[in-house]
Amino acid sequence: MVESTGSTVEEATANALGQLGVPNGEARIEVLVHPRGGFLGLGGGRPAKVRATLSDSPLPTPQDLGTEAPKQEDVVTDTSTNGEQAIENETDVESVEEEAPELTPEERLDQLDEEAEIAADFLEGMLDLLGLPGDIEIQVREEQAIVNVSEVGSGLLIGRRGATLDALQELVRCATQRRTERRSHVRVDVEGYRERQLDKLRDKCRDAIAEVRESQEAVRLEPMDPYERKMMHDLVAKSSGVVSTSEGNEPRRRVIIEPEG
Repeated sequence: MVESTGSTVEEATANALGQLGVPNGEARIEVLVHPRGGFLGLGGGRPAKVRATLSDSPLPTPQDLGTEAPKQEDVVTDTSTNGEQAIENETDVESVEEEAPELTPEERLDQLDEEAEIAADFLEGMLDLLGLPGDIEIQVREEQAIVNVSEVGSGLLIGRRGATLDALQELVRCATQRRTERRSHVRVDVEGYRERQLDKLRDKCRDAIAEVRESQEAVRLEPMDPYERKMMHDLVAKSSGVVSTSEGNEPRRRVIIEPEG
């Protein structure tokens, strides 16, 4: 029997198995402490801690460990071939949806409204916790709800190059999915930062489209998140003479614009 720690339950489990010298499936794992990250990445977190005991019984499932196994929706697959038009599976999270009943437009809007309200409540509580002012605005558009925090009077929630905002997005995603038990379609913005960045990316995409038309050679855009990539694919799809695909793995996945045909 050994006890081991790690940043996640999986990492602590791997460390414990390494100490025992047995492969996955030949020890029973007991989670002693679940990990907790520091608020917005500012420190104060705690590692996971597990106890591993040799056993003939199989390891517990991810649900037994208090974690979730990767879902098919989390697996990114590039389906584009031979310059084929590829908005692919680039939805707001660019992934393969698990089979689910088809929703009517009204049902879809109801879900987005619900997720946006949950996200807004979470953000209000966070602002209170930090002692920050702020107004929260909700917009529901297409397949996504946008929750923007304005009048904060500080760049604290954005961080350098949006790093803190990315962490905040992840917190909101987890909080929303925990409540709804389905994938979150809420995008968090602060003082319109993401919208301004998206406008800049659109300008770069238009320049790239013009360059591809003139040179007849492919142009690779900078790495973007799934929602940004979808917006670029949409822009290319509305332009003649060019097509788009995606390449690479997160977080370095990027859009490639090529001559049509």
